[in-house]
Amino acid sequence: MRWSPGLLALLAVSVFWTVSIFLAPMTIPPGSFAFTVGRANAVDHWDMYARPEFNWYAKVIYVLGDAECHQLWYRSLWINGNQMPVDARDTSLYLFANFALFWAMMTPASASVGRGIARAFPPRIWRWSQRIGETGFAALVVVLGLLPVAVDGTVQLVTAYESTNATRVVTGIPGGLVAGLFVGTLVKSIRFVGLEVRTFREEPGPRKSA
Repeated sequence: MRWSPGLLALLAVSVFWTVSIFLAPMTIPPGSFAFTVGRANAVDHWDMYARPEFNWYAKVIYVLGDAECHQLWYRSLWINGNQMPVDARDTSLYLFANFALFWAMMTPASASVGRGIARAFPPRIWRWSQRIGETGFAALVVVLGLLPVAVDGTVQLVTAYESTNATRVVTGIPGGLVAGLFVGTLVKSIRFVGLEVRTFREEPGPRKSA
């Protein structure tokens, strides 16, 4: 776990954030953040965060959630009579990305992301991935993992279909796993290549004869 300090730090930040989106609603009175409608990539509820019910911790977590999520009440999970800072799908994505970051931390280091993802699977699957190419296998894993989120979100966007929170949570599971695995192996491969370059530079070159 100490082999890649960057990945360990990323996992720590990710776990802190995930715990916080569950904990923050419990630190404010019930009904302090409820039935909201907003926009993605914009902070819409400054007036609510300025109320005395919001302590500094909840205010920071909810503002960060507001900045990246639309916070629609009917797409959100509720704790202690409050909406969570992000919606149900984002909650699932963040939660399972933590498991995937730990998964990446426990896999052998590789110079490429494709090989890192392939080697995260059992030996039998890894050997099969070498037949189709590790990069192609990794791309297939990422596409299959993100496909449920893409299909559910796109159909919801272009039709009158409204996904349920249970569906959002379920589709977020593979999305979070492949996203965390991809990011984790990327960070680990950067560390691996850096160490290889350092070793190469430190190796003595051929000496010239006098």
